[in-house]
Order: sequence, then C-alpha cells, then structure tokens
Amino acid sequence: MWRKTYLSFLIGLLLSTSIILNLNHFLPFDVDVKLLVGYILGFLIWAGLMSYFFCFEKTKKPALQCLSVLTFSLVLNVLIKLGVVA
Repeated sequence: MWRKTYLSFLIGLLLSTSIILNLNHFLPFDVDVKLLVGYILGFLIWAGLMSYFFCFEKTKKPALQCLSVLTFSLVLNVLIKLGVVA
C-alpha cells in the first residue's frame, strides 16, 4: 500500500508537471492565465493519476503505462527546448 502511494505520488507529480509544461508552450495566453491553468490542471492530472494507480492490484501495469507517457512527454519537452517543435 505504501509503495503504491509513493510511486503514484512521484510519477503523478512528474507526469503532471511535464504535461503542463508541454501545454503551456502551446497556449496563446498571457503568463498569468498560463499559471492559473497550470495550477488547476496540474493538480487535477496529479490527483487523477494517483487514483488511477489504486484501480489496480499490482503497481506494475499503471507504472509502465504512466512511465511510457512520461517518456513521450519528456521527449516532447526536449524537442521544444531544442527548437525542433515550434
């Protein structure tokens, strides 16, 4: 139970942050609106991912699924920072 809690907390935090960074790059709003959207959506994604982890008996399946999405999101972040994706 504690392992699932710690794993869902850390992966959910990393994944929600990465997704919000990608989203904020493409939003055509001012900085204050981006921050507000980031705070609200980041918390909702993080809470949803923590709940998603507890839908399964074992932690392997949701961890692998979330880590694959995190890998894709991190690659997209790197491509954005390098200027490959405008």
